[in-house]
Amino acid sequence: MKSNLKVLLLSLGMIVSSVGTISAVTAQIPNQTSPKNNLTLQQNNFIQASAKQVRDREWKAFFSSKYDYWDARVLADYWGQSIGEAKARMGRKILWGKSDLGILEQFLVDARFKALQKMQVSSPSLELYGESKYKYDDAAKLAKLWGDSSPYEAKIRIEKNLILGQPEVIEQALRAR
Repeated sequence: MKSNLKVLLLSLGMIVSSVGTISAVTAQIPNQTSPKNNLTLQQNNFIQASAKQVRDREWKAFFSSKYDYWDARVLADYWGQSIGEAKARMGRKILWGKSDLGILEQFLVDARFKALQKMQVSSPSLELYGESKYKYDDAAKLAKLWGDSSPYEAKIRIEKNLILGQPEVIEQALRAR
């Protein structure tokens, strides 16, 4: 059953990705009101509705899982996708079962490793820190608490904790102050 669901979801994904191409091509053809064209529109509407249901199910699986925004953010960079696409892809792997969850976990390890490697440069970009709710005052407080030489060093540590999926470490430290 799970195998059939995987095949169905994969097939549906391939069909949905071709709908944009079909729509672009049919938009260039003069409008002909034949039953065949109406059937094509009905099929496209069905495919789009089915794709929305699948996407909604994937998102629901993601949001009811142990994974959070920062996991999706790191994987989005790793996969070269938007964060929304990464959330849906993660949800799909969750829905597909234990073996795909294992693959998802390995992807997450690889993505975190790659993101941490990017932090080894002399001036890392601190993209996750920039997207987070943490501000300079938080970094200054954490620098004192963690014994960092500057708020910038604390920002780097905040970034690393977000990459590692550990925002609770930051929150706990801020509450301790």
